[in-house]
Amino acid sequence: MFKTCILFGDGPKVNPAKIAPGFEMSEIAAGVLVDPALTDEEWEQRKQELRSYGLPPIKVASHWLDKPCTTPRVDWELLEFWTRRVLRRLAEIGVECAGVYGLWFPRVEGYSPTRQMDQAIRYANFMGDVARAHNMTIMLEPMADLGTLWPTYKEGLAFVRRVDHPSVQIMADLNYFLKLNQPFEDIKEAPEVCLHCHIAGDHAQPGVGDLREKHKAFFQVLRDIGYQRGVSSACPWVSTQPGEFDTTAETAKALAYVQQLRAEVYSE
Repeated sequence: MFKTCILFGDGPKVNPAKIAPGFEMSEIAAGVLVDPALTDEEWEQRKQELRSYGLPPIKVASHWLDKPCTTPRVDWELLEFWTRRVLRRLAEIGVECAGVYGLWFPRVEGYSPTRQMDQAIRYANFMGDVARAHNMTIMLEPMADLGTLWPTYKEGLAFVRRVDHPSVQIMADLNYFLKLNQPFEDIKEAPEVCLHCHIAGDHAQPGVGDLREKHKAFFQVLRDIGYQRGVSSACPWVSTQPGEFDTTAETAKALAYVQQLRAEVYSE
């Protein structure tokens, strides 16, 4: 059975100190909260802040460096510095898997496709090497953006196979499957390399809008492959009741929705 997870740190709306209890793991926005420009002393203070929230173990990270690796003039020194420092710091707080958007692997018009792919493979391997040194795994996240090297899950899977690094795998985001009408069954092609999942509601948290049947079908695939890792509520958050946004109330509703649907799927 998959574990419930919540992403925090990607926006000011959700106060991590007020997230409802009950999630089984949590996910951090690395590119926001694990700033490599922080001094070691500042990083120690940030770690204490993260621990003060009282959240379940932070096992996953997302929101990577917003610098592409496939352009004609890549700053490799910056990429490598950021990667080493952030993965080391993530390991210090217990992160096991670090997600990397497909957006940082764009197709560049007028630049050699061969060189773009070579650079993408070079960076993926570098990330994998650094992650492995910290007992972590990189998860590539296809984003349904046709301007990237691997917009679909199947193309992302093909890229992972081409990289062929044991510490470079993939993750599945429900929204991006829906955007390009990709079948959830694509996850079944190589279930062992799918390390994490994201879900959302209708431009909001799970439970908002009319995506119940989509969520159920997605969960059924995870059940069928024996998936036991995390499914994050990774989404914009909206108020479903009058008044100011209430982090505790809204995260509790989203959690209850996921738990109820998970129980239904796994009882079938």
